[in-house]
Amino acid sequence: MARFTQYPAASVTDYTDATTFLIANEDGEIKQASLDGLLTNYGCDIRCASLTIASADVLQLNSTPLTIVAAQGAGTAIDVLSASMKMTYNSVAYATNTTLELKINGGSSSQMQFASQILSSASDVFNKVIGNTTTSTNMVENADLQVSVLTGDPTAGDSDITVYVLYRVIAV
Repeated sequence: MARFTQYPAASVTDYTDATTFLIANEDGEIKQASLDGLLTNYGCDIRCASLTIASADVLQLNSTPLTIVAAQGAGTAIDVLSASMKMTYNSVAYATNTTLELKINGGSSSQMQFASQILSSASDVFNKVIGNTTTSTNMVENADLQVSVLTGDPTAGDSDITVYVLYRVIAV
């Protein structure tokens, strides 16, 4: 049997739910574990995603929301833990309808909102942590998480926006 230190290093692309890990305990015994088993027993499946939105798409975000996280399957829902938004200011600020939101397709309320940050006339990064509403349905089974704006499409503006989201998939 090979020594634990003789196994090659893994890369990010090596990890799937079916991946088997070799773990050495404090006595030097090597045990086998799966990613799914480790998550079930010792943590939760926290994930991240990002989406860069070109200025032309920002101007249509209410009429054409963009998916940042695809639906995760029957019996699951997406729960946003935190979100950040980065805007690289170009030359014209966005006007009207400037509340950027993360919303589940089919949900009645946002999980996160950036109230007026895209009105800025400077490049900046904004962060939100657990800003969801609890009075309306904001999680829907097997539905996409989308980036949108709250009311109508923004007018004017020519800056790209990148949205980052930290989320977990929960059973419903």
